[in-house]
Amino acid sequence: MEKFAYKIEHLLLEKLSLYEKLQTIFEEEKTYVIDMEIDSLWVTISKKKSLALSIESVRQKIIFLFDQTYSGLNMDTQPFSLSYMIKIMNVPSEKRMELRKINLAVTTCKKQIARLAYENKNYINEYLAIIDGVFSTVLDTTDKKQYSNSGTVLKNDDKNLLINTEV
Repeated sequence: MEKFAYKIEHLLLEKLSLYEKLQTIFEEEKTYVIDMEIDSLWVTISKKKSLALSIESVRQKIIFLFDQTYSGLNMDTQPFSLSYMIKIMNVPSEKRMELRKINLAVTTCKKQIARLAYENKNYINEYLAIIDGVFSTVLDTTDKKQYSNSGTVLKNDDKNLLINTEV
């Protein structure tokens, strides 16, 4: 079991390292948006995709390792919870505590990445709305079709009513 715990620890540290790299890329991405470095943004997209594939690969290795060691868990039908798996591991409590700390660091990093992604998305939408407003003003395109964030055409009625009722 000690060898199994060592393998899991190694994979968790690899997963943490990948998530930390991903977090750094999200932090860089915002500066690229501010500076309008389009080429750099394309590079970050490919880096994020590559890291996501690597993270998924490590995840699958962890699942495979648990499935081999604890074959009665039926991993195909149940959602995978690393916290639960660490809890049921047959290892000394000190090693289990180390694994929990690493898993907590991974979870914290994932939450930080989700926050950064949300902030970057909002910043990009705000930035594009400002650019759209500037172009609409300069080109006087207020009577042309306007599009929502999802790409659908917004209805541009002649009347802008605050309250509208029909009987």
